[in-house]
Amino acid sequence: MHHRKNKTTILKRFRSALAIALQNYQFASRSPTAFSDAFNLRANGTTVITRQTASKWLNGETLPDHGHMAVLVSWLNLDLNHIYNLTEQEEDEESHPRLDKHE
Repeated sequence: MHHRKNKTTILKRFRSALAIALQNYQFASRSPTAFSDAFNLRANGTTVITRQTASKWLNGETLPDHGHMAVLVSWLNLDLNHIYNLTEQEEDEESHPRLDKHE
């Protein structure tokens, strides 16, 4: 059964997973230019990225396409299951959003 994924949750998870992976890889710079340069050295079989694209990934604004994600998985050992699979609680929250009452 295919579950609709919450894009905001996935973007947050991707941003967090990328930051942790870069830290574990001992990639000290949070500079989009340094990140795009390092990524582009490993971008065999896919297109290179700009510093603007790197910035959007680092800030959790967009997700990489499949080819770019494959490079990140190979380079930084990202856990795609963690990024894309919602827990039961997240699925429930997505199906039944909580309404905050300010009365």
